[in-house]
Amino acid sequence: MQTSRTDLKKLRSAIFLQYGIELDETSLTILAILLQEVKRQFMPMHTKLDEMATQIQYSKKSLQVDPDHPRWQAFWHGMGQWGLGFILAVIAAFTVFAIGVNKEREEKKMIQQELAWYKEHYKATQKTGSKTSNGTIEKKSRQKNKQFK
Repeated sequence: MQTSRTDLKKLRSAIFLQYGIELDETSLTILAILLQEVKRQFMPMHTKLDEMATQIQYSKKSLQVDPDHPRWQAFWHGMGQWGLGFILAVIAAFTVFAIGVNKEREEKKMIQQELAWYKEHYKATQKTGSKTSNGTIEKKSRQKNKQFK
């Protein structure tokens, strides 16, 4: 790992431009060696840091809001938190309501059938009652009224 003179010249000019200090060759050599050691030691740390940054970006991506469909994403998030309970409550309420409406409908039907039966029974008794009473009671009462006249 030797550095060539051109590298030392570039390093010397970079330090002079950045800090305004002129270094001799020994200082530049020591500085170049230290820079190489720092790069060598920080290279594994830098790769691990890059890996962690990509993992963070990947995990963050699943939590980000979808720019194309933010409302759908919010809807499904809410469904995951509260949706199942609400759906079950709505189904239970609808079932109870449907059973109640069905019972009312059946009761209404039964009442209508009973009412129709009573009407028919009443008409039948009126017909039979008027036939028997017209023939016997009215005729007898007319005959009695004629006798008294």
